[in-house]
Amino acid sequence: MAADPRHARAFEETKSLWDTLEAPVKQVINQKPALTRREPSGFGAFPRGPAVLAACLAIVMMTGVIYRNDVMIRLNSDHMTSVGERTPLTLVDGSRVTLNTDSAISVNLELDERVVHLLRGEAWFDVSPDGDRPFLVEMTEGHIRVTGTSFGVRLEDDGAIVTLTEGQLELSAKPDRGAPSYLALNAGQQAHLSDGAISDPITLNKTTATAWLRGQLVFFNTPLREVIAELNRYRGGHIVIVDGGLDDLKVSGVFATDDPDVALGVIADTLPVRVNHMTDFLVLLR
Repeated sequence: MAADPRHARAFEETKSLWDTLEAPVKQVINQKPALTRREPSGFGAFPRGPAVLAACLAIVMMTGVIYRNDVMIRLNSDHMTSVGERTPLTLVDGSRVTLNTDSAISVNLELDERVVHLLRGEAWFDVSPDGDRPFLVEMTEGHIRVTGTSFGVRLEDDGAIVTLTEGQLELSAKPDRGAPSYLALNAGQQAHLSDGAISDPITLNKTTATAWLRGQLVFFNTPLREVIAELNRYRGGHIVIVDGGLDDLKVSGVFATDDPDVALGVIADTLPVRVNHMTDFLVLLR
């Protein structure tokens, strides 16, 4: 810590994260929930019922849609990552881009502007300053304009989440009608674009927001449904919650993005959840 001021800041960020996670850990210990074991895979452990059948049918239908979308994205992208992969890139202007799991971009660096289209997934940008050539990130929901800064963009079903850790950027939404919406985002803020509008900015926790860049997932009292949705981004196949009563169970912890099954094991050992590994590509929670 004495050798460099950055070491002290990194230590304080790490200490803050552990302090935040300490409360739910103590709560779990005090409640002493009954531990459950993961059931063996195989037809003997297969949970039967309409919910399971519906989940399986939904997966089959969704897989076809994803395959068709994937073909179009492959044709239009310059850089892609597969599920579970994280790839750093350096563009010809010196800007650095890190693609998260299952992500794709196309790049067009012109004389008067630099444009990156985020086609799928999530990316982090460390933009090389150039006052004569603004840097734009284009999405279906709108675009981001900067000259040099560090920020992340994540596409979701209902829009896009923009996270800024350094500098300033301009957000512009593409509404269905009327004039576009604008927002100047400052360092340490996050905003959501959807339905032609931009949310009010919120203050972010930098350590948590940038955890995926270090290969981590950080959860604090997060509903199980959100945790599983996040794990599905980093794991081939699908994890499905069959029993809707489990959706709001709270999860806290730090997990590695390169082994989501470890997180599943922890969930099975600390929550009243049974995990059925039907195949490597289909896991049911009930």
